[in-house]
Amino acid sequence: MRTIVTILFSLVVVYNLGSCKKVDTTYRDYENHLAEFNGSALKYLQGQTGQYDSMLLALDRIQGLKDTLDSKMITLFAVSNKSFDLMLQNVNNARADSLPIMPPLSIRTMNQAVLDSFLCRYILRGQYFSDDYRQSGDGLTLPSVKYGYNMAAQYIGTNASGFIGGGPREVKFSDPKNSIFVRYWVSVNTITTDIKAQNGVVNVLPPGHDFGFGDDFVRALNRR
Repeated sequence: MRTIVTILFSLVVVYNLGSCKKVDTTYRDYENHLAEFNGSALKYLQGQTGQYDSMLLALDRIQGLKDTLDSKMITLFAVSNKSFDLMLQNVNNARADSLPIMPPLSIRTMNQAVLDSFLCRYILRGQYFSDDYRQSGDGLTLPSVKYGYNMAAQYIGTNASGFIGGGPREVKFSDPKNSIFVRYWVSVNTITTDIKAQNGVVNVLPPGHDFGFGDDFVRALNRR
């Protein structure tokens, strides 16, 4: 009888140890898989129906930028329609409050040079994945296309259940405002990273992001 009890106890212990091991490896084996898109960064924007019409309209206004997204090696931070809507609301509210009142603007009517300089900040020279930012520790300073304006990108490790840093990858994308002091930077976290296009990498910004990174863009457009 004692032998039977011993055997049953051993089986229960082995079962429980095996169960615990299975649960633990669920967290340890969590991986972020790169998505791939069979086309250029431009084709990616065009293929997401109803998501990036405003960004595509802005690109249409700037000579050469669509070609850059279609054929040059770049890292793109994609801005949604809602982000452009938020920007236009802020711009036109400021124009309505000015004295004398300034007429409202749209993407089609806003100053082309201002739009160009800020739109280029979302398109960086070269191909960078989230692992590149992670390996650098504090992130990277990366030049934008055309104007070489320095933007900053830093890897953010989110958590999965029971696994610190094992959740979906995020990148903190920042406009340093030409300052070495981080407190002056304006930042936004991506909601999707590392979409591998044929000519670079696409990262997706949240709809609550205000295109232009705040007041500088509003002031530049509303300067008399």
